[in-house]
Amino acid sequence: MSVCLKRLIYWLVLACVSIGAGLSADIISGTAAFPLAVRLAGIPGLVFAHLLLKRSGRVLRTLGQTKEWGCTTRLVTVDTYQCLRHPHHLGIGIFMTSLGLLIGHPWSFGFITFIQWVWVIAFLFLVEEKELKQKFGQEYEAYKRAVPMLIPKPPCVWKFLFRPFHPGAETEPASAKNSQPSSPH
Repeated sequence: MSVCLKRLIYWLVLACVSIGAGLSADIISGTAAFPLAVRLAGIPGLVFAHLLLKRSGRVLRTLGQTKEWGCTTRLVTVDTYQCLRHPHHLGIGIFMTSLGLLIGHPWSFGFITFIQWVWVIAFLFLVEEKELKQKFGQEYEAYKRAVPMLIPKPPCVWKFLFRPFHPGAETEPASAKNSQPSSPH
């Protein structure tokens, strides 16, 4: 089993625990649900997160030269990855926050949102960024200087989410815009 698949399993367990803890706290404390309009605000977030997760997963799978499930051997810096370095992690955070809204109880929303965002940010700083620097070296350093980690400019992401992905037509990598020409590696 690949390390990436193990991480997915750990995250799924953490997601279930955070949802279960939040629901349990809401049941025990008898908290009232959010107004319906607030709960329904979670739906656009779920849709956006789904599109972002689907797109970034497809880009990684197609261009990342995966050898094991979820692990790439090529640095991908095009498509949504030219807008932010970790679009998949942003999608996870938005998805779980939106799910918390949709569940619609204070403790559930708080537990799910807090635990998931702490996990995403801690994982990125403590594991992912270090691994990428070690795996891709100077190429990743140039990419890191040119592209934000987790908070993109919205127009950049929107332009990719609503158009078809064509693997042969990727745009210029972000790291190449600020340095010498290089291939998306």
